[in-house]
Amino acid sequence: MQSVANFLPCFLSFGKKILVYYFPSVDTKNMKKSIQRSRIWAVGLYVFLTLLSFQAIAQLAKDKCKFLGNVIPGSTPSDFKTYWNQITPENAGKWGSVESTRDAMSWSGLDNAYHFAKDNGLPFKWHTFVWGQQQPGWIGTITQSEQKDEVEEWIKSFCERYPETDYIDVVNEPLHAVPDYAAALGGSGTTGWDWVIWSFEKARQYCPNAKLVLNDYNIIKDDAATDKYIIIINLLNERDLIDVIGEQGHFMETASLTAIRKNLDKLHAAELPVHISEYDVNLADDQAQIQKYQEQFPVLWTHPGVHGITLWGYRQGRIWRKDSYLIRSDGSARPALTWLSAFVKADGGGTFCNAETGMLYDGAPMEAYSGPAYSWVDSTKMVTKTAFWVNE
Repeated sequence: MQSVANFLPCFLSFGKKILVYYFPSVDTKNMKKSIQRSRIWAVGLYVFLTLLSFQAIAQLAKDKCKFLGNVIPGSTPSDFKTYWNQITPENAGKWGSVESTRDAMSWSGLDNAYHFAKDNGLPFKWHTFVWGQQQPGWIGTITQSEQKDEVEEWIKSFCERYPETDYIDVVNEPLHAVPDYAAALGGSGTTGWDWVIWSFEKARQYCPNAKLVLNDYNIIKDDAATDKYIIIINLLNERDLIDVIGEQGHFMETASLTAIRKNLDKLHAAELPVHISEYDVNLADDQAQIQKYQEQFPVLWTHPGVHGITLWGYRQGRIWRKDSYLIRSDGSARPALTWLSAFVKADGGGTFCNAETGMLYDGAPMEAYSGPAYSWVDSTKMVTKTAFWVNE
């Protein structure tokens, strides 16, 4: 084995980066040829390592204290990790997709999304337990007692199969899509929202390590809807049953920025993290779409109450709202995606994030919660931390 002293260094500069490559000493007669050969190898090595690095760290919101996620619509797009660092299964987690036939569970789509998230260190959010849409047809044909048992079995079965789930949309759209079986779960009851409370109690019982989310749309663009939503949030918060407030972010193309800011502030006052959980801008014209992103997204991303944003699809032809795509069918990016990439990479994410690093200020009124996603060891304090945050 030769020592470093027997090798000659070759220095190559790439902008601010310098690659040092050592090759064996040779006589002066062959020195020029050896150096040229070594430089060629060094350039090739640099390009190879750069490409590997790009694949590993290319997510738009990597190393930010807020995530920027997206949905997996069945199979996982090959470029998912290039852009996004949080996962929600689009349809695979809806009850009607999993148990269309009573007691015959089909988990394959969920298995794909869940294991992709866990294998790649990405936070996984389940969507959804209780919702008045895309539910099994047979649920309306059985007694209320049986309905209650079936909903509990549904929640329990998921929690046993996916114990490291990070977030769960426990109830989806309580203001817009009350399930037909709500009465079996307690109906309005004494609080006005007993069926919602029961659902969260069961989710907390069977998924004690997950962060529980209430999710709905047309909230922050409407003062009255926000006020009504906060009533449910407070009922859950009083019982320690809710961890995250979800605002979908659909149908906001005509929303007032003043209303968005004001109502985000109202939700933030509940002292719970807010997730924009299904954001999209459904505009066919490229210029109109990028303009709407430039108006709205910074308001959402930099708000101190917003801890993460999930987009509801990004590929043309594989998206719910057909004109909200960011990547065309030919693989080219729409201008809104180009802008979004530059903006998120340059912005830490809000007042509680360090503008230089994108990470949490030491004095911020939050702390890391213990959970399965993104754990690392702080060598200065020798404690384990995570990359997702909740209020004290």
